[in-house]
Amino acid sequence: MNKHSIISLLAWCFAAVSLAACSDGEGIDPSSAEPVVAYPYETLVADLNKADNLPVVAIVKSEAGLRSVALAILTDGGETIPVSTVTEFFDRHSFSLSEKINYKSDYVSAVVSAEDLLGRRAEAALPIRIIDIVEPPVIVFSPESWEYDETVGGDLPNTRFVVTSEVALKSIEMFRVSTEGQTQYGGTVTGGDTDPWVRYEFDALIAYGENDRGFRVRAVDSYDQVRIVSLPVKYKTVPPPTVTPAAETIVAERDESKAVVLDIESMAGVVKVELFLRKGKTVGSDPVLSKTYADKPNTLAFAESLAFSDDVSGVRAVVTDNVGRSTSVDIKAIVGMEFVEDAVIGGIGFTDGNASQPGVYSLFSLKYMKTLPMTEVLDNATSTSADVDICYYNMSNKTFRIYSPDGEKKSEYKAADGRTLSNLPAAVLTRYQLRNDIDFDSATAATITEQIVAGQLTLSRIDANVGDVIAFKTGGKSSAGGNRVGILKVMDIVSYTTETGAPKDTQKSTVIVSVKFPKE
Repeated sequence: MNKHSIISLLAWCFAAVSLAACSDGEGIDPSSAEPVVAYPYETLVADLNKADNLPVVAIVKSEAGLRSVALAILTDGGETIPVSTVTEFFDRHSFSLSEKINYKSDYVSAVVSAEDLLGRRAEAALPIRIIDIVEPPVIVFSPESWEYDETVGGDLPNTRFVVTSEVALKSIEMFRVSTEGQTQYGGTVTGGDTDPWVRYEFDALIAYGENDRGFRVRAVDSYDQVRIVSLPVKYKTVPPPTVTPAAETIVAERDESKAVVLDIESMAGVVKVELFLRKGKTVGSDPVLSKTYADKPNTLAFAESLAFSDDVSGVRAVVTDNVGRSTSVDIKAIVGMEFVEDAVIGGIGFTDGNASQPGVYSLFSLKYMKTLPMTEVLDNATSTSADVDICYYNMSNKTFRIYSPDGEKKSEYKAADGRTLSNLPAAVLTRYQLRNDIDFDSATAATITEQIVAGQLTLSRIDANVGDVIAFKTGGKSSAGGNRVGILKVMDIVSYTTETGAPKDTQKSTVIVSVKFPKE
């Protein structure tokens, strides 16, 4: 046995002998003070919402030496619940008690009792104040659901809710829930006007739409207890008004009044129709006509006249229904000019027509705004006038050109009787210029005459590609009148090829053009 073990054994024997002697109370001064029980705090506060409450701590002193120290809990019903008893002490004259307690809501005090070796007892109670379990925050929506029906109309109702809490609130978050997911509404609210902050009220207009499904509120209190409540949102939509113009294009003379005719249907009811003029590419900011309808008709046959100047390229109609939904439609305007859309001009295989495309010819007349049979053109031509202005030619499917009737290919355009354009008694000198800087769709009679300088148009032929805008000037012997300007846009070019892409019959090629030709 080593030295440390011998010392430990002697110490244990000494303690045992001493205990035996003391247990009899022999050798103890009977006048020694009685045991004393003290607490480090006046009241122990235990919060049942927390897991880390303080233990019951007591300091027990005894001059005679302690025989036992016991801890009990007293309930509000008068019941005493024993917790622990200690009879072995390292130092019988001083003992520190520390006991972890599973607190309950009916505990009112902890009682520590001590008995010394002379059999004298001392007891002291420590008041316990219990903070009972609190519920998470309460969220109440008023009303419990949000609904709006566009067929009924009226103002959107506000979203209202109140958050209350038994303890201080820590944070409140709000979220809009839609078919696309959840997004936070506003920022996180972390404080209020009171201390502690135990109430939050919300009353605001949220512009829900047809994709919204709910509004969710998440409240957290100071114990990190969370409450989440959702407000169901039901937004019943109606389609916006349907607006059908009587015509896609309005054709008018300069300063002529023409009716804008619309067929309008609306489930929610029409409350307003506005008309705006488009000049060039720009739509006016102020309506030139505005009509309101107090009876909110579901169907409306709208017809109102407007004066059209030659700088107007279109009309925009905006129809608004009873719930604020609007539908706008754009109507083209052709003012003070001749216009043809998607005219088909044939190659040299269409001089007097071709069975592949009946009604299509090679020679385009600006007087009639269509193609004419070559025999008819030659027969009606005089020394001062001819009904042909524009010709099309396909050069081996590699180059596509617009020609003047007096161009170098005039002898290749042959009528059924063998005559060519060389047989025209009047030479028609149409001239061209590429003008891709001009927007064809928004061009007006005013902008065309302003932007095109007749003296700058000098080409008797011009290469044509799909999308090109080509300015033209009529020759002095055109039946449409001499020295007039206009524009055409190449909408498409149709070529006939073999499966390998080689030219098959370039004479049957066609070009599709739209033409704007200001009137004199």
